[in-house]
Amino acid sequence: MSLQKRLETFIEEIPQQRLADAIGEAADISPQQVLHTYINETRVALRLIEGTLEKDKQALEVGAGLCLFSLFLKQQGYQITALEPGAGGFDAFTIAKRVILDLYHSIPLPIIERPAQALNPAKDGQFDLIFSNNVVEHIPGFEQALAALNRCLVEDGIMIHGCPNYFVPYEPHLQIPVIKNWPTLSERVFRHQVEAKRAIWESLNFISYFDVKRFAEMGGLQISFRQGLLYQAFKRLDEDEAFRRRQAGSAIASIYRLLKITGLIYLIKRLPAALATPMVFELRKNGR
Repeated sequence: MSLQKRLETFIEEIPQQRLADAIGEAADISPQQVLHTYINETRVALRLIEGTLEKDKQALEVGAGLCLFSLFLKQQGYQITALEPGAGGFDAFTIAKRVILDLYHSIPLPIIERPAQALNPAKDGQFDLIFSNNVVEHIPGFEQALAALNRCLVEDGIMIHGCPNYFVPYEPHLQIPVIKNWPTLSERVFRHQVEAKRAIWESLNFISYFDVKRFAEMGGLQISFRQGLLYQAFKRLDEDEAFRRRQAGSAIASIYRLLKITGLIYLIKRLPAALATPMVFELRKNGR
């Protein structure tokens, strides 16, 4: 059975109502929405790294969230560690994570509850694969975090990170236009949307393709970007029900309909990575 099919089996066996009830009793959040979002993102994370997984290699998931994907990989026999910093111990997200880890207590998942910037190989070890999905854009001083992760990467290892490219003037979490060097303009124009997700907005560092390129050059790292990701993101509107619901009524949904009608959607595949969002970049140490 393929790993994708095993993931679907894992997802089907998640007692979502039981988890939702436990989370709802402990935290003032919408547990169904939180669970659906994180469950759906496990599929995205698997597509991100599936071709690089090896059971005898050490992997680190950065920003593991509710740890569902790391729990799945550990269940399947992969040597995975989850990095997910604690946030005070009593916030809704931390409570939801604790409920899930309690449910899957039989899976011995190693968890590091410190920021990526605080990692060091002497204490945390080194990894063959380090990856994250929609995390880097929320890390303040992401350059320091990537540098720390690089120190924890073995010589022939690889880092894979997926995140928005804010050179493209669009913010996917809030679904609003944003100019990378002038975010206060969007904050003023889209005041209500920003206030509704103030914590997310303030966490954003507006990372771009060119920021990552510059980081790699300064650190002597090899970097490559995957192509066709904007096209894949548009196609998720057809193939991913949870993603389609989150984007309902957004500019992205309207643009996609126009691109399909005109046939221009197929030209999106040819866009260079610098002009596409999201982006997936891979980092390796030079000479490897």
